[in-house]
Amino acid sequence: MAKTPPYSFVNNLLVKLDSLKKFRSSKKFYVVLLILGLLLLATFKKDWFVAAMVNGSPITNIELQLKLNEQFRSQILNQLINEKIILDEARKNNALVTDEEIGKKIQEIEVSLGGAKTMDEILAAQGQDRNSIKNQIRLQLSIEKLYLKEATVSAEEMEKFLETSRDQLQATESAKQEIEAENLLKQQKLSQIFNEKFQTLRSQAKITIF
Repeated sequence: MAKTPPYSFVNNLLVKLDSLKKFRSSKKFYVVLLILGLLLLATFKKDWFVAAMVNGSPITNIELQLKLNEQFRSQILNQLINEKIILDEARKNNALVTDEEIGKKIQEIEVSLGGAKTMDEILAAQGQDRNSIKNQIRLQLSIEKLYLKEATVSAEEMEKFLETSRDQLQATESAKQEIEAENLLKQQKLSQIFNEKFQTLRSQAKITIF
């Protein structure tokens, strides 16, 4: 058998290396890499693509996301828009809530519920966590900073409330009942004032939905 000349072997090797180099610089090479990468992800990270399997048939995360968008996008987007309008108004009026104020309010809630552990358990049962409750408290305190001064309660309103709704109060002592009644009436008025103010803010806001 004839031996392949050394220079012929080297030449063939150079040709193959040159072809490989050209292939690596071509679009086809990156397409192949992308396909291999997707196959690896589909094998080892199936939960990134598939949300569930039903009788061997997959429900993809894309299907799930499309359905969620269809059902809840408008509701959640509207909620986020409202939150941004409120926080923007608080910013304009130097009524932004600090992290310290939020922390203090959370501590008050923990005490009223019997401790941090109980609060976490209640939040978990409601499908919430501390981040979500912090956001709610931020909005609540921002509304109070903006409009609570306008929610004044007169002596006549207090007297009428105590005459008709004293049995709804948790406090038993007269002085504490008056404080509780005043707080309830303030919150009712605050809610009414906010609803009126927010309708104006929403109508004046420049909102573009894509």
